[in-house]
Amino acid sequence: MRVFTYFAPTLPEAIAQVRAELGPKAVVLSWRSARGGIEISASAEPGTKPRAKSAVAAISEKPVLGKTSKQETLAQHFKPEDFLNEPLRPAPVDIVPPAPKPTSAPKAAPVSSRGTAALLGRQAAAKPAAQQPAPKLAPLPANPVAKAKPSNEAKPNSATEPLASKPTPSRLAIFWTRAGLTREQAMAMAVSDHAQLRQALSESLSQKLKFEPIEAAPTRPIVLVGPPGAGKTAAVAKLATRALAVGYEALLISVDSERCGGAEQLHAMADRLGTPFETATTLQELSLLTKKARQAGQCVFVDAASASPMQPSDMRATERLVQEVGLEPILCMPADLRYEDLEDLGLAYAEIGTKRAIATRFDLTKRRASAVYALHKSDMALAQISATPYITGGIALASAHRVAALLLEPFDDIKAEDAA
Repeated sequence: MRVFTYFAPTLPEAIAQVRAELGPKAVVLSWRSARGGIEISASAEPGTKPRAKSAVAAISEKPVLGKTSKQETLAQHFKPEDFLNEPLRPAPVDIVPPAPKPTSAPKAAPVSSRGTAALLGRQAAAKPAAQQPAPKLAPLPANPVAKAKPSNEAKPNSATEPLASKPTPSRLAIFWTRAGLTREQAMAMAVSDHAQLRQALSESLSQKLKFEPIEAAPTRPIVLVGPPGAGKTAAVAKLATRALAVGYEALLISVDSERCGGAEQLHAMADRLGTPFETATTLQELSLLTKKARQAGQCVFVDAASASPMQPSDMRATERLVQEVGLEPILCMPADLRYEDLEDLGLAYAEIGTKRAIATRFDLTKRRASAVYALHKSDMALAQISATPYITGGIALASAHRVAALLLEPFDDIKAEDAA
């Protein structure tokens, strides 16, 4: 595979240059902002030679919305291995509660050196685990009531029977509690008994959570909704970048007129991407802008004003925005909030017709399971994962395997074989 580098003032111009010189099968590996424009790296099949500029067609056929070509993938923003099926490693012995170890015992090789962005697909080859025993999860404390019973005591009555019959949490349930769930929630989510922790998490997530990725070029206008600071503006720019990378035009619209600098931030991102930007202060303006954009074959991404379940008037305004203009709401759910708040958030937005969500702010918390459980309780599908505020970090497709990796990533004492 040969790699070529191109430079252009905007992202669409750089992509057009790649396709013109390397052909339609070229894949954009990465891009970054450079002084005066965008620098883009693309790959081509072995033996491919860049075409002469004189032989390049001036205008290529415009893609049709809703149709996905064979080359239409998200590899334009991530490395190719991000979207391959991740093979499972040989299943090691799972984490078991051992006896306490002396303080001088050697520590296991940490796995936290790989950042959250690496777990979205850019991780390098993991170093082999040290040949020494890894720290284990501490066992649950024994029931003191059971220890205090004399041997000749009669059977407990109905009042004490629940203490004796309470089920013992599985190893996977113990990890769910470390990741932020209560005992009852962890017992409900731990539905797999696979020997490898990461695979057990993936199997449990596959059964408890729905995954519905957002199309690279959605045919229905999309509006990003959520509470303040959830990362809606950055998510709008990332979704627009996906559409631009596969050859579609995008229109960014801001209806966030109350927050200071809200529209200006999205406008600056649109200028950097080389895509049009508009503001709408009324529903009539927004409806007119979306209709014109759809007639022109553009993908429409709307940045909505913040709305919280604690402010019913804001939720009613968001519901009108969705229903009267005909937008598809996508919830930006920040993973660093308490579970109770996330559950209220998911249920409130589910009531106004929100069926998919983007999990954001994974980089700000160690206990990331609360957002996952809140999506399960609200019966909302997880579409994408955004674990960085930077546009160049991209927005990755959500899958059970990837979410399991994000849940495991913050814990240094999980041995490398399970976290790999």
